[in-house]
Amino acid sequence: MEKYYSPAEHVLATFVRQSKKELPLFSLEVGDIVSLFPEQNPAFLGAGKDPRKTLSDIPTGTVYEKSKTSLTVAFNQELPDWLLAATESAHRDLTFQLHKSINRVTYKRMREALDAVYQTQNTRLALFRDISLQDEKPSLKKIAAEKIQWQDRGLNASQKEAVRMALAAKDVALVHGPPGTGKTTALLELMSQSILLKESIFATAPSNTACDNILEKLVEKGINAVRLGHPARISVALREHTLDFKLALHPMAKTISGIEAELGRLFKKEDRARQRRSPGREAERELRGQITQLKQEIKSMKRDIFERVMSEAEVIVGTPASIQDKAIRDKMFDLLVIDEATQATEPITWIPMTRARKVIMAGDHFQLPPTVRSKEAEERGLGKTLFERYYDILPDEFKKLLERQYRMNEKIMGFSSREFYKNLLIADESVRNKTLSDLPGVKKCPATQAPLIFIDTAGKGFEEKLEEGSQSRYNPEEAELVLSELGKILSFGMPPEEIAVISPYSAQVRLLASKTPDSRVEIDSVDGFQGREKELVIVSLVRSNMEGEMGFLNDTRRMNVAMTRAKKKLIVIGDSATLSSLKFYSDFMKYAEETGSYKSAWEL
Repeated sequence: MEKYYSPAEHVLATFVRQSKKELPLFSLEVGDIVSLFPEQNPAFLGAGKDPRKTLSDIPTGTVYEKSKTSLTVAFNQELPDWLLAATESAHRDLTFQLHKSINRVTYKRMREALDAVYQTQNTRLALFRDISLQDEKPSLKKIAAEKIQWQDRGLNASQKEAVRMALAAKDVALVHGPPGTGKTTALLELMSQSILLKESIFATAPSNTACDNILEKLVEKGINAVRLGHPARISVALREHTLDFKLALHPMAKTISGIEAELGRLFKKEDRARQRRSPGREAERELRGQITQLKQEIKSMKRDIFERVMSEAEVIVGTPASIQDKAIRDKMFDLLVIDEATQATEPITWIPMTRARKVIMAGDHFQLPPTVRSKEAEERGLGKTLFERYYDILPDEFKKLLERQYRMNEKIMGFSSREFYKNLLIADESVRNKTLSDLPGVKKCPATQAPLIFIDTAGKGFEEKLEEGSQSRYNPEEAELVLSELGKILSFGMPPEEIAVISPYSAQVRLLASKTPDSRVEIDSVDGFQGREKELVIVSLVRSNMEGEMGFLNDTRRMNVAMTRAKKKLIVIGDSATLSSLKFYSDFMKYAEETGSYKSAWEL
């Protein structure tokens, strides 16, 4: 173990395996909360009680960095003596265990938020609650369109309408953003407008990745944003914008470091005075007074830095639970922006709403829902988001569908638009007719000029199988067909980095990954591609059985995600005999036939 410090003054400790071998493929990840246990009783190092038995001296931290052979953990508190001893050469052979811990703070804050929602009266939170229960109605103020000074001149008509609606809403409004429609762009414009109005803003999303996406876009626009949360859970490129780093790297922080060094010198002087005979009451009083004065000076300067950093911030960004951090615990925000609101359960959505005067939510309830591990909890209401509840009851003037999409070829977009969005989506001219053949270095041929293809494996005898040791399915013959199609496309000059292979089944993902002709092709589950895009996407549906059992494929929202990741070409491979038992897939196959995109595996 090696100990050092991060720029934000977290204590960092790096751990390697005793064998010096690489870490297992499935191990701890950056951002995980961990507890550190010694494998030996460290009492002989002078630590006293064995922390393995008392749990009173077990440090917790967050995985800060990960390499093939090491894990670096950031600790917020000073390390106990028994752990510091491990950095000394005489004890380098000490070994430890890192255990993944549960972050109970978020669950505690959800419960507190729900209690507040239940009990509150005559507050903004009470109004949000009563609107959701249809006991109150939301209201609008008049906003003259000509008075809005658009900060982003590239907004389309529906994005402008969404921003106008959000500015006019006094309480709550929804931005419905289908794949590729630029909902985050609309939210950035809303925040820019609110900054002009001198409003305080908290921007949030249910995952650290989604929060990083907001932060990155704000920084690109030159907006002064401060990111709450542990730096270890935040993209390395964005860590300088975290509150911890901004405080530690502030120009005044160097002055504090100098004063802290002087304070350390005085503490040592005081210790020496105690060990010897006292230099006298007067000298002792003077030394203690100097120490007290320096402590107060440091405290005052740290408070001053904090107030400056926070007052200069135009937007605070953090996960929903981070709004209860002590840094901003007592602050009410004029505007709360919740991106990806359809991926957050209702309890976690209420946390930031306890501290907001107005709430704008953005998301798409026709894509992946939040993960709820308890089937019972999901069925009893936890599977339905607050965005969906508002969407069902709010009048049309409080919700806006973004209609123009900038990702997909029109044929790829068409089925999703028809099935989920009342056929209202429009492919922007910049993407409408683009195919793989438009990419530099890609050969022009029928395979690269067709934007959509459904390959029907019916009658080929491609039977699904159950993976031993799991409940996941795989289809080896279908996997061979996927790899064959992938090989053809690669031979036409398609860059492997711009190809994704997606399957709803992890067993199929593992099988394909083990046989891929090029490791640069990304192979993952549907969930792993939410919010992502690639030039070419191949979707392997796997299911092929006599009973017409569909499993994961019954979740059509999951398939909406899979089918809308492709920009220029989408290949879907499946068995129509099994798939046709569900209307969604029957409709897709009809759409493929209508657009000349259907092909039987017998024709290949």
